[in-house]
Amino acid sequence: MSFLFAGSVGSSPNSVGSEFSEALQELARPWPEGDKLKQRIDRAARAAGLHYWRAFDIWYRKARRIDAHEAAKINEALRLKREKAVANEYHDLKARLAKLESRLLVQGNPNVHR
Repeated sequence: MSFLFAGSVGSSPNSVGSEFSEALQELARPWPEGDKLKQRIDRAARAAGLHYWRAFDIWYRKARRIDAHEAAKINEALRLKREKAVANEYHDLKARLAKLESRLLVQGNPNVHR
């Protein structure tokens, strides 16, 4: 999902507000069971470097505008979170592959080469 800066050409304030609201919600994930909405908004605010009440207004699409520096903070936090998730997934896949290779080596499979 690519996000727009407030005031982008061809986008209504509601669509921009909606995208940034969704971005904050993504920053707050994963949502542990029993997690309160206030905790989710706080987690997203901290990740994006925003004050709680500013994040609250964006989350609920009450913000009349989203300044460029706020948009940049949200976009950067989301980029970092996604990069970290990809790196973690890559690490997990490498570990799984190594585990499978070792199982095949123990079984004496001739098709496995290290």
